[in-house]
Amino acid sequence: MLIEIWERLRGYDKWIQTEATVESSKVEETLDSESGGIAYSSGDVLVWMDQQGEHQRAYFTVPDDSPLYQLVEGATITIRFNPADPDQYYLRELLQSRIHTAVGRAIVILLFVGFFVVCWLGVRRESH
Repeated sequence: MLIEIWERLRGYDKWIQTEATVESSKVEETLDSESGGIAYSSGDVLVWMDQQGEHQRAYFTVPDDSPLYQLVEGATITIRFNPADPDQYYLRELLQSRIHTAVGRAIVILLFVGFFVVCWLGVRRESH
């Protein structure tokens, strides 16, 4: 429900809906700054045809916990593109993946800050 409101507010609902094809998909390893371990992400290239018959391409990455991580070369996915600027696209699942990642990071930060606040309050109580 909220995502549909967001799409209307941003005007994505007026963009042209089409099928995009995954032209390439590559698993990438990076150092996870939060855990210090290895993190996996997928770098994907989408290709679609605009209303003039021109091919448009876009690159995006998603972490391994995203449903889009499972995309493989040749898969198709529904996107919307801006008729005024056909290389701009909107992929609902990509927005959802980015929101999921941002919320997860926000929770970790809040827990971290909360821990330090509790520790600081404990130290202050002991000093009085």
